[in-house]
Formats: sequence, C-alpha cells, structure tokens
Amino acid sequence: MSNKIMLSAILFILFVLFASQSSNAYDPNWKENQEEMFNQIGLKPGDIINTENWQKVKSLVPDDMLDWVKSGKVIMNIGKFSYDASNDAEWGEYSLKHNKEKYSLNKSGDIIETATGKFPKWVYGHPYPDIDYKNDPNAGIKTMHNRDLAFSRTGRIKNPFTVEWVGNKGFERVISIDYFGYHLWGTKQTRNDENKKNKLFMEVTLVVAPYDVAGTAQLTYRFIDGREDNVYVYIPAIRRTKRMSGANRSDPFMGSDFTIDDGNGWHGHTSHMQWRFIEEKIGLMCIAKYSANDYTHMAQMPNGSWKATSDVEGIKSGWQTKGCTQAPWSPVTCIWVPRKFYILEAIPEDPYYNMGKMEFWLDKKSLWGQYKLMWDVAGEYWKTGSFMVQFMKWDKITQSSNMHLFYDVKTSHSTILRSSGKNIFGRDLFYEYNLPENKKQFSVSRLATWTK
Repeated sequence: MSNKIMLSAILFILFVLFASQSSNAYDPNWKENQEEMFNQIGLKPGDIINTENWQKVKSLVPDDMLDWVKSGKVIMNIGKFSYDASNDAEWGEYSLKHNKEKYSLNKSGDIIETATGKFPKWVYGHPYPDIDYKNDPNAGIKTMHNRDLAFSRTGRIKNPFTVEWVGNKGFERVISIDYFGYHLWGTKQTRNDENKKNKLFMEVTLVVAPYDVAGTAQLTYRFIDGREDNVYVYIPAIRRTKRMSGANRSDPFMGSDFTIDDGNGWHGHTSHMQWRFIEEKIGLMCIAKYSANDYTHMAQMPNGSWKATSDVEGIKSGWQTKGCTQAPWSPVTCIWVPRKFYILEAIPEDPYYNMGKMEFWLDKKSLWGQYKLMWDVAGEYWKTGSFMVQFMKWDKITQSSNMHLFYDVKTSHSTILRSSGKNIFGRDLFYEYNLPENKKQFSVSRLATWTK
C-alpha cells in the first residue's frame, strides 16, 4: 500500500511540474499540440482568409482586426510553425527549482522577497512559476511580472529600428533609431552586481536619422521599488541635457501613434496598473514567414557578445507591395499561426494616464505580448497594437520584435516599427545581445557621447 501511495505522489509531482513547465518552457509535443489547435479552430495551413470567409477567424483575433479582414484591409494567410517556439528548458527549470514561493507582492504590486519583505536586488527566471489561474486574484499581475522577466533575458542589448508614419494614402515619413538596454534582472551577467542604486534597467534611445532630429538621445532609469522613472534627454540643437518627467510614458512618441509604454507589447510599470486575468484561449499569431520556419540564429563574437547572423526577411507592408489591394499599413508578407493566449486586462491607477482600459493577448508559451487593445479614458475604443515576434537562438532562446503595427481607429492612421532585416535606407537591423560591460555609459554626464 505504501508503495502505491508513494508512486501516486511521484506521478502527481511530475504532473504538476509538467503542467507548470508547459506554460512557459519547451514543449516536446509541440507538433501534436499545434495540429490539435488547427483541428479545434477548423483551419489548416494554406487557408486564405478574406472578405468572403472572414467569419472563420471570429474570436481568433481582436474585433478591430476582424473588421480589417471583413473590409478587405487585411488578407490573412494561415500557416504553421516548423519548430518549437517556446522558451528554453533552462529558464523554466530554474524558475520551478529556485523561485517557488520565493517572491510575493507588496501592497503596490511590486515584487518582494517573501522571507524578508525587501525588494530583491536580482531576479532570474519567472518569479511566479506556478500561478493558480482559477483561484489567485493576483494571477494577472503575476503573469505580467513573469513576462517582464522573460523580456529582460537579453541582458545588455543593442536593437536598431525604424519608425514609419503610414496614412490611408501610404507612406509619409520615417526616423531611424538605435536602442541600447542594460537589464539588471533576468540575466546572469549581473548576478554578482550589488545593484546599490536599486535599478531594474537602464536604456538609451538614440535618433540616428533624419538629420534634423539626429543625435537626440533619451536616457531612462527604472527602479526595483516601482517609483517613477528618471528620464533625461540630450538635445543636440542646444547641446544640453534636460531632466524630463517620468510620468509621461503614455504620450505619443515623437508624434507617432504609439507611446513608450507600447514597446514590445508592454514597456510600462506593471505595478502601476490594476490587472485582471480574463481567460486562456486559442488565437492567431501574426509572424514573418521566415520566423515561422526557423529561429533567428545568432553567432558569438570574440568579445563574448552575440549578434544575429541570419538576414531575417522583414514583413512588407501594403505600401511596399506592388499591386497590393490591402491597406497601406497591412502586414502583407506574413502568416497567421494558431497559438494559445492568456488574455489580461489592465486599468491605469494614474488618472492622467492617456489610456483607459487596455487588453493584452500574451502567447502562453513565451509570454510574448502579441496584441494590445486600447480604449480612451471615456471608454471608447481607440487603438490596436500588434507585435510580430521573432525567436532568437543563441546560448538560450529569447524573443524579440520583427515588427510593430499601431492603428488609431479615430484618425485612421498607423505607425510601423521595423526591427529586423534591413530598413528602407538599406541599413542592417541586426540584434546584438550580451554586450560587454558598459554600465558607465548609461550616465547623465555621458549621454551626449552616444551621439558621437
């Protein structure tokens, strides 16, 4: 009898571990699970969804995007993944082994150590690896904290991208930007960093082109205790650095249709929102054809950093595609793949935040934010954000953006961010990870030197 009890206990433990891992780590049965999702939604690779059969994707994409298909603004080509698009095993195994019950939430929704009640100097793996989605009222914010840690795995990063303004008549203008990030959580690079100033990450956004705004650089410090960001901007026209408010992250970025908080699906303060987990459901992920067929491979450089080696074909928009009948901002050269999503709702605590309710669709396997739906403070639907991912393979597996699309319903205008392949200037947009130690560069006194 005792052996049977012991066997049952072991099987139960294995079941719990597998159930936890399968949500955010490798999936040995990914082919079978993908096929089962196709069967459930009644679609198959090669299907084309347009004005004649748009009903087939009802509830599989946000309502605004369904209207795009219904009206002919977007045509959807259904495809599949040719590999397991999940986080690597090490990330999930570390989370389950080291982080179970290690972290809690304080009254403000920030991560604290359960044993001490203090803010942790360093966190690795998902801080909440076994969320009870049925019974935990904090399931939403815990999921977003897990998502934030997954995003920070790239450590010290360089990411060039472009921002395009696209109206109903087509392309309008573009700016080219370099992004540099220094994450203190989520990477083993900083494990022995004492983090005396309690920073979560530092970042510099540097405008490269056109000439009239080139050299503008913004430095941001975010802290582990949830306080407002410290923000500084170097303005080349006056050769001065100015302190800016950290509370204006919901303002339009340089007059575009997106905000700083929109980056990679969510770049805001997680603890400054009221989160609610809504449901888990099957939906469709928009992704470049290349990224559905293979990882973006990276090679290690002599200095220990990693750089993307494969020239990933970016997603072409309608305005770039000759003879295209879709909207100028439509992601034309992409496919739509079935995935399981967590659906979350967020309400800003700040009454002056420019958005009201927001809804997020997070890919269950990677916690990548695929869709962000935004309402204004009066409760009217405002903007749709879609974030096309690429899975990066280096000494781990991480996710990064291929393209962002933001569409403003009120103005019928869009903004597109490209961060893969080549931009329209012919410049490479290759990611670089694990850059050499450069903490001193992320200082106010050196902000102007980024433009040199």
